[in-house]
Amino acid sequence: MALPPSRILVVDDVAENRDLLIRRLKRMQLTDTVEAGDGREALARIREDSFDLVLLDVMMPEMSGIEVLRALREEGRLADMPVVMISAASEIEKVVECIELGAEDYLPKPFNPALLAARVRAALERRHLRTENRRQFERMTGELERARILQLRMMPDHADFDPARWDIAGRMEPALEIGGDLYDLFEVRPGMLCVAIGDVAGKGMPAGLFMARARSLLRAGLLQHVALAGAPRPSQIAGLLNAELCKNNPDTTFVTLFVGLLDLDTGRLDFCNAGHVYPLRISASRGAEEIVTPADPALGVVEDFPFADHDMVIEPGETLLLATDGLGDTQNPAGEALETERILSLAATLSGAKASEALEGLTDAARLFADGAPPFDDVTMVAIRRIGGG
Repeated sequence: MALPPSRILVVDDVAENRDLLIRRLKRMQLTDTVEAGDGREALARIREDSFDLVLLDVMMPEMSGIEVLRALREEGRLADMPVVMISAASEIEKVVECIELGAEDYLPKPFNPALLAARVRAALERRHLRTENRRQFERMTGELERARILQLRMMPDHADFDPARWDIAGRMEPALEIGGDLYDLFEVRPGMLCVAIGDVAGKGMPAGLFMARARSLLRAGLLQHVALAGAPRPSQIAGLLNAELCKNNPDTTFVTLFVGLLDLDTGRLDFCNAGHVYPLRISASRGAEEIVTPADPALGVVEDFPFADHDMVIEPGETLLLATDGLGDTQNPAGEALETERILSLAATLSGAKASEALEGLTDAARLFADGAPPFDDVTMVAIRRIGGG
């Protein structure tokens, strides 16, 4: 296999050695070579130009190969530029020191043509492979960052629905670049708000794509129902999504979903809970409590399941908190999870707080509990506060 074009620096204080190395490199079709007669000249050339490989003699007057290598290491150049040491058989201890300093390999004197070709080829192939891996990593990182931004922009960036009577906020924090959580807030018709929050099994890009599919189906299904027959029941929407998500789903990827229709005039919320975390009602009089309903399965698992409808009323002064299980699964360095009881205690202290402040308070409390431990799962929350009352 032909080597890619490579620029090579040959460093040796003996002109005959440099000439021999350059001639043998040319036989390998490596013609872009530069030479230096001592360590100081080599450093100057490296600082003003880029090289794919340096063949560096260990013992030289003025500045030895070891000193050159140490300077290159301090300047952070060895990560992108492999150095192969050239040494006499009697200098093996110094070669070991060079390898410990970051040299890629070594060549013994006198030069063996086959060994020279093999080690130069191996060093260049590793260097170009690392360069390609870094390029691919940077490309993927850039794509993931753009995808993360696009995903976050899919979520509502404001919630000004009847702001004189309702204070609503949402936030999503993916554990990885791309998350599998979703939330949505939009008016199905004037005065009726769709409230949804979901959690796709898994994390990363696959979960993010499934999440985008589920969110698109949610909006399309609601708009279709409204156009054909007026506002549907939440259970109908869950059934429609379930039927679609069960199709072409051999791995049985699923999404838990809480979907509700909120009457902005009365505070009545009709909802369906498909395997999702129970919502919390927060009030000054009762603190924080779970709204427990009979369990329905997540979407994408059981075909033709008859999902159930439930209802509640958000009274003036009360806040409804919706969250994914990533909040309760937040872990500290000891492996302890935040869990429901701690969340209820924290939420109870947020009664009367603005929706955005309640979410910020829970986020800060979760980070404090995690104490620097990496995120265990995506965390998404929605707070719906009905203004008024005590």
